Amino acid sequence: MHQADLALPVLIFTGLFMLTTGSAIWLKFLRVPYTIGLVVIGMALGLLAKYSDFLAPVLQVQLTHDLIMYVMLPVLIYDAAINIKLPMLIKELVPVLMLAIVGVVLSTLVVAGLIGNFTPMTMAGALLFGALISATDPVAVIALFKEVGAPERMALLMDAESLFNDATAIVMFGIVMAVLQTGQGFGLDTVFMALWDFCRVFFGGIAVGAILGIAMLFLLRLGHAIPYVQISLTTILAYSSFIIADHVFGMSGVMSTIAAGIVTRTGSKKVLSEPVQQYLGPYWEFMAFVANSFIFLLLGMQEDFLFKDMDHLYKNVPFLVLTIAVVLFARFLVVYLLLPISNRLPKSAPVDNKTKAIMFWGGLRGVVPVALMLSIPVDMPERGAIIHMTLAVILFSLLIQGTTIGRLMDFLKLKHLSR
Repeated sequence: MHQADLALPVLIFTGLFMLTTGSAIWLKFLRVPYTIGLVVIGMALGLLAKYSDFLAPVLQVQLTHDLIMYVMLPVLIYDAAINIKLPMLIKELVPVLMLAIVGVVLSTLVVAGLIGNFTPMTMAGALLFGALISATDPVAVIALFKEVGAPERMALLMDAESLFNDATAIVMFGIVMAVLQTGQGFGLDTVFMALWDFCRVFFGGIAVGAILGIAMLFLLRLGHAIPYVQISLTTILAYSSFIIADHVFGMSGVMSTIAAGIVTRTGSKKVLSEPVQQYLGPYWEFMAFVANSFIFLLLGMQEDFLFKDMDHLYKNVPFLVLTIAVVLFARFLVVYLLLPISNRLPKSAPVDNKTKAIMFWGGLRGVVPVALMLSIPVDMPERGAIIHMTLAVILFSLLIQGTTIGRLMDFLKLKHLSR
């Protein structure tokens, strides 16, 4: 390949990386959450690039389903997984699974029912939207909770829920999509198939990640005397666990990478050299910073789709406001119906009302719904409406909920740096 063919993409990458790095300094000075600020900067950059020949090449860089799922998400999931303390996760498993599995199903049905009955959208389109928007997004939630310094237990509950519920949402989205494309109805057979698919994808992903993680421990032991080899192997594990599970076996890449990361953390003291144990955390924090930077900057540029036709947007404002209200109502039901049930179950530590309030308002939506909406076939009816609804919910989630969650934590006297 001629060297000029790579010069422009590398220059664009460098320029965007410089923008995000400089923004990190500026936003910290302004005390604005970095990830939230980047969304606004991305929206401004996308607008300026339309009217500037100098910035126009930036528009060539766009979020795609594969870029999110196979390039950026594995880094962020693995970084979160190696920071999860397994004993604490096991202790909180009941409320986490209640929210991550039952909660996503409940939210999907509530959103679909209300959108399908109170808007012009068909029930099929409403179900598809409900499935993709019901999972709280691990990228947005984990990044924000690190910045605001949430209490340790609350951060674990939110992090684990947002990681685990992706498997449920992706399976439900895939089932609804398959039903719509084949034209079959939602009968009893479909329900049993959905349950089987969920178990296969969810637990199969855990199995794939655990096996790859255990195998990697052997290689990490062999590379004990070479720190950069061990660091490289953890990077290989992050990507391979996700892509092999998702692309090769059709399992949950998220659950696979979580399992691989937890295996790494559990066996780290036995196989990792002291220098690697010291620098593994900072290395993955840097990797997560890079991934977060580009995800939220490009997400802001993606939001420009919502404002392309202002006349159309103006006419649909009531519809989009109703959509946002429905998604918030569904989240409210998930938190305030399911957590009281979880509190009554044996071996489940009660979740207090202050934590419930933060879990309700802190249930952000981000790039995972974007990845799912981008996978909807172009010729599918109501695709445009679903994209507008998804972007509107994400914009509200990040710019309103994301910027006020810290103040709510201060008001409830919950803010405490724990990591």
